[in-house]
Amino acid sequence: MDQLKQQISDLAKANLIDEIRFIDCGELAPVSAFQGRQPLDIMPEGKSIIVTSIYIGNFSLPGFDPKNQARTSRLTLSGFYFNIVDPLEPIKDFLLSKKYKAYICDSLLDDNSFPLKAAGIKAGLGWNGKNTLLLNDKYGSFQALGGIITDADLSQFYEEMENKCGTCKRCIEACPTHALGSHMELNRTNCISNFLEEEELPALDNLNIENYFFECDICQEACPWNRFHLETPLITPMGSTFTSKKEILDLFSFNRLMAMDEKEYNEKVLPLLTGFDLSYALFKRNVMLAYASSNG
Repeated sequence: MDQLKQQISDLAKANLIDEIRFIDCGELAPVSAFQGRQPLDIMPEGKSIIVTSIYIGNFSLPGFDPKNQARTSRLTLSGFYFNIVDPLEPIKDFLLSKKYKAYICDSLLDDNSFPLKAAGIKAGLGWNGKNTLLLNDKYGSFQALGGIITDADLSQFYEEMENKCGTCKRCIEACPTHALGSHMELNRTNCISNFLEEEELPALDNLNIENYFFECDICQEACPWNRFHLETPLITPMGSTFTSKKEILDLFSFNRLMAMDEKEYNEKVLPLLTGFDLSYALFKRNVMLAYASSNG
């Protein structure tokens, strides 16, 4: 199996994946929160989970003028959402060619998806931060996780990382909609990333979404573990492919977004919102909210 793992690791590197780990299909904690979504619920004969990570800290647009430009999260700009499905396809196909079963966790759908953050913790890729995201020393919270369940026996043990958030509450204090609790809890109703996708806005006083029209990095940008990545992002294979910064800067000017018709939105902006079919009406509402928050 060492040869098989090496071949899979080589495939991961060729597809610009930064980290790859191999854990068993045992229950992922907290078990009570993931009933029906444990790996063996999805593949009863599964033996291993291949956990992968891509650094997305360099998918940013320095030079933003918050009064004149809107923005979205690094996760959006990276082209991934909660997973890294496309780079995993060659690994899945390789396992299938070797007569193993392989199932990619696609958290976009929520159907038959196991919790990737819990898998990342078990794989030694980080700890559960107070912003409810996976954090580690090297990448901060800027990791896009992916996973494959397989009946190939590849698993090994990794020591879980110590939680290093300590007494810090900067992410909790920075969240303008008070979506983060003191016990690593997220109130999804109040989360900016959530309600910008919903027709009904939460009843919050002095609604402030800064200049975000879709998704949000506010809690991540407040995190001390991300300070280095905000100033000098790591140079990584996937991040090096992000070359359209000026084009997106121009695209995200408030003047252009507010004047944008539905045709241009569908052609230029919607493809960036990977996996989400945000309506044109919600897009226009969000742009106006972002403008009001930045220029109020």
